[in-house]
Amino acid sequence: MEVNKLTDNNKTSNQRQNQQISQTTIQQVSQTTGGRRFTAGCIGGVIAAVVVLILVIIAVSVIFGGRNNMVTKETAVATAWAQVQNVYQRRLDLVPNLAEATKAYMKLEKDIFQAIADARAGIQSAGTPSELESVNTGINSFIRDIKVVVEDTPELKASEVVKDLMSQLEGTENRITVERMRYNETVQDYNTYIRLFPNNFVAGLFGFTPKEFFEAQPGAETAPEVDLNLE
Repeated sequence: MEVNKLTDNNKTSNQRQNQQISQTTIQQVSQTTGGRRFTAGCIGGVIAAVVVLILVIIAVSVIFGGRNNMVTKETAVATAWAQVQNVYQRRLDLVPNLAEATKAYMKLEKDIFQAIADARAGIQSAGTPSELESVNTGINSFIRDIKVVVEDTPELKASEVVKDLMSQLEGTENRITVERMRYNETVQDYNTYIRLFPNNFVAGLFGFTPKEFFEAQPGAETAPEVDLNLE
């Protein structure tokens, strides 16, 4: 009987030990699996964070890179515009000299020199091609009047001073044509850039708007004719 009891006790003890070992093994497996899941979750989180960071860097680069390019192109437009104003001023500077050279042969309005001064101020304050064209229209009319007087007056045709002024006028008219073309090309480059995707969103964000082109008015597509054959 005692032998049987010892045998039963040993069996019970072994069963308990086996159960403890099984539980310990299960716990170890659970801990290992949980650790692996935690590690995988951490790696996934890191990858997601890196992806988000890369996207943010790309977005910032697109936004501020695009803005910097727009500033550069807008500055180029402003430079081209200033050059257009300069050649218009140069042209206007010739008008008083032409008026003085021809005043003995043509009836000058008493306020013509005031009109020239107003035109000079108008050129400087003009902010768009249409405003500048408005000033240019009046100057063209006055130059045409002078040209008619020169053509109809032999004394003026023979004047070296008048011929020199008319030659300078022709050169200035050519410069105006060239600078207007350059301005339009610069505006075209700027306008195209701010309309392209994704630049259009950046332009809207920072307030960059399209610039106005020089649009030829009826009769303004050609410069006033200057006849240098005054002999």
